Amino acid sequence: MVASIAEIVVNAPLLRSFHYSVPGDLGTDLRRGHRVLVPFGHRTATGVCVGFPAESEVPELKPIKSILHPECRFDEHLLELTRWISSYYRVSWGEILEAALPPAIRSGKAKERKLREVIALGSPGELLEEAGRIERRAAAQARILRKLAEDGPGDRVIERSRLLKEARARAASLDRQKEQGWLEEKTRVKRLDPYESETANLPPRQEPVLNPAQAAAVEALESSLDSAEFKTWLLYGVSGSGKTEVYLRALRRVLDKGGRGLVLVPEIALTPQTVLRFKQALPGRQVAILHSMLSPNERTSQWRNIQEGKADLIIGARSAIFAPIPDLGLIVVDEEHEPSYKQDTSPRYHARDVAVMRGKLLDVNVILGSATPSLESLHNAREGKYGLLELPERATTHGLPRVYVVQLDGSFYRSDGSGLISRELDRMVRKELERGAQSILYLNRRGFTNNIQCSECGYVLSCDECDVSLTYHRGDNLLRCHYCDLKEMVPSSCPDCRSKQLRHSGVGTEKVVAEISRRFPDARVLRLDRDTVRNHRLLRQALGAFSRGEYDILVGTQMVAKGHDFPGVNLVGILLADTGLHFPDFRAAERTWQLVTQVVGRAGRGDERGLAIIQTFSPDHYAIESAAKGEAEEFFRRELEYRRTLGYPPFGRLVKILLSGKVEEKVREEAARIGEILRQAASADGSGGARDSGDLSELKKTWAGALASRPRILGPAPAPLNRLQGKFRIQILIKSPTSAVNQRLLERVEDRLKPRRGVDLSIDVDPQSML
Repeated sequence: MVASIAEIVVNAPLLRSFHYSVPGDLGTDLRRGHRVLVPFGHRTATGVCVGFPAESEVPELKPIKSILHPECRFDEHLLELTRWISSYYRVSWGEILEAALPPAIRSGKAKERKLREVIALGSPGELLEEAGRIERRAAAQARILRKLAEDGPGDRVIERSRLLKEARARAASLDRQKEQGWLEEKTRVKRLDPYESETANLPPRQEPVLNPAQAAAVEALESSLDSAEFKTWLLYGVSGSGKTEVYLRALRRVLDKGGRGLVLVPEIALTPQTVLRFKQALPGRQVAILHSMLSPNERTSQWRNIQEGKADLIIGARSAIFAPIPDLGLIVVDEEHEPSYKQDTSPRYHARDVAVMRGKLLDVNVILGSATPSLESLHNAREGKYGLLELPERATTHGLPRVYVVQLDGSFYRSDGSGLISRELDRMVRKELERGAQSILYLNRRGFTNNIQCSECGYVLSCDECDVSLTYHRGDNLLRCHYCDLKEMVPSSCPDCRSKQLRHSGVGTEKVVAEISRRFPDARVLRLDRDTVRNHRLLRQALGAFSRGEYDILVGTQMVAKGHDFPGVNLVGILLADTGLHFPDFRAAERTWQLVTQVVGRAGRGDERGLAIIQTFSPDHYAIESAAKGEAEEFFRRELEYRRTLGYPPFGRLVKILLSGKVEEKVREEAARIGEILRQAASADGSGGARDSGDLSELKKTWAGALASRPRILGPAPAPLNRLQGKFRIQILIKSPTSAVNQRLLERVEDRLKPRRGVDLSIDVDPQSML
C-alpha cells in the first residue's frame, strides 16, 4: 500500500515532527530515512522522513516537494540512534540528522571525479599477436595493444588518458580497437584517498609480543567479541603501555569474522599517525578517514566508500560516530576523557556517550581507552557498569619518565621572554641537543603575548565583541580574538589616552619559539598550533618531518599533548602547568591532571627512559603533585571526595541553560523568568511520593528521600565569559542526582522556556565546560 502521509523532522531547532502529504509521483519511492525538501512556513527546508502515519489531525497537508539524493538514505539503526540523541540531549532530531551528513552532501555540492578506463578483452599473448599483425599499417593501434598487454596479469585495466599518453596515440586509434573487439571502455567514480601517497608502500610490520597485561586484556576482549553481546570496556593504561596494540588485536578479530570497526580519535592531529599504524598492522584492509580538515570532495568520497561497504575500518574525529557503517562489530574511543568529544554548538552531543549507546543498540563491544580516564568512566568501571582492563606498566622495559617540578616566580613573565625557560629546563634542553635527541616544549597558549596594556592609564586592548583581551600575533603583526576571530592592526598609541607606552604581557607559543631560537640559535625548531597548521596536509607534513628527525625541538599547544608516539623524544618540558588550573570550572583540576600526565607521557617512548620538567606556580596543588609523582589513585581519591560532597558528576548530573543576547537587560529579565519557572517545577519534583502512614519517622525518611531526589536550580548568574561575539551571557545550572530527574524536569517545562525575541537559549545536557 502506498503511503499518503509522511512524518518529517525538519532541519530547524524544534523538538517535534510535522506531517506532509506524499505526492503520487513520490509514493512508490519514498522510504523512512530519505532526506526530502518540504515547504516550511514561508521558506523551503530540508528534512528526513521518519514514518508514515495512517492519519493526521491537520486537515490540509502541504505536499513534499522532492526526495534529495535517494542513495543517501539513513538506515533504521541511525534513525534510532539519532532519535535517542534528540531525546536525551534535548536537541532537534532534524538538526542531528543534518549534522550526520558530510557538508558537501548537505549542500548538494558534492562532486566526485569520474575516470574513463580501458579494459583489455584478450589475453596478453593475444594482444601482442594482434599488435604484431597490424603494426605496419596501424602503429598507434599496435602500441595501444602492447601497452595493455604489458600492464601485467589480471584485469589489465588502465586509465584512458594515461593509455593514450604512454602509447602516443589519438582517440581515433582507441576507438578503432574498440570496434575490432579488443578492448572496451567503462566510466567509474574515482574515490579520493587523502593518505594514499603516505600509505602506498608501507613496510611490513613486525608483530610485537604482548606483555602479560596486554595479553590478558586481549583475551578478555576476544571472549567478549565472540559472545556477540553488548559490553563497554574501559581500557585504562599508562602512557606507552600499548593500548593501541590491544585495539588492533580486537579489531583484527572483528574484521576476520566479517565485521567492521570504528575508531574515534579526539584530535585531528592524531589521525595521520593512527591511520599509518592501523594500515600497516592490517594489510589488505580498506581504511576510511573522516574529519573536518579533509576537503569537501575527499570527505564525500570517504563517506560514500563507508556507506557502500568498501571500508573495513573507519578512523575519524567526533562526527565519525554517525558514519553509515554496515556490519559494525566494534567501536573504539581513544583518549575517551577528551572534552573535544563534546560538540559545543548545536546540536550538542557527546560522541563518547553516543558511541556507548550505538554499541548498545547494535549489541557490539565498545572500548574506551585512556591513560587518564574521565572520572565518569572510571566510576562506571569501578561500579561494574563497564568492564575494566588495566595496563599498569609501559610496554618498554625502562618505565615511565623521571619527573622534576620547578616552582616559577615573577620572572617567568618578563616582557623579553627571558624567564620562560628555567635554569633546569635550559640545562636539559642543551644536553639533549648536544647528544642529538629531540625535545617537546608545551604551552597551551597561542600567539606571542596574551595582552597589550597601556602603562599610563592601564587600558587593555580588548575585543569589542567579547570580554577577553586581544592576543598579539607577531608573525602577522595583528591582534586577534581567539573566540570570535576578530583581527585588528596593532595601534601605535593607547586608544584611550594616546600614550605611546604600550606594554606587552603574557606568553604564547610564538614567544616561546623566539626565546628558544635566541638561546639555541643552531636548533631546528618546529611550532605546532592552529595558527601554523590549518589543513590536514600541513599537519601531516609537520608531524612527519618531526618524526623523521628533521627538527630538534617541537613547541606546541594541545595538538602535541596526547596520543603522539615520537621515539626520538627523550625530554618534555611543560612551560606553565597552571594555565587552566584556576578556571571557574569544577573540572579544572581534572583537566590539569590529565593534561600534565599526557604531556609527560610523550617522553621516553624509544630506547631510553624519558625525562619531564614541569614548571608551575602551584607545585603543591594535588592535581600537579599527583601528575608529577604518578600517583593517579591519590588524585582520584581527592577529586572524587570533592565531587561527592558537592554533588558533581559522577555523583550527580548537570544541565546548563545559557541565555544570550545583545541587550543585557533583556537577557537578565528572561534569565530571571526562566529561572523562576525551573525553580517552581523543581520544587514540585519528587514530592509526590510522601504519604501519611501514621509513622512520623517513616514520613520524615520519605520526605528526605524526595528532597534528595529533587533537582537544584543554581542561578541565574553571569557566565564566566560574560560576553562573547557581541552577546551578553547568563547561565542557569540544573543539578540532579540522575539524568532521569533532569529529563523529567525539562520535559515538563520545555514549552515555557522559549525566550522572547532578541534572546537566544541553549540547553547543554552533561556540559563539559562551565565557561
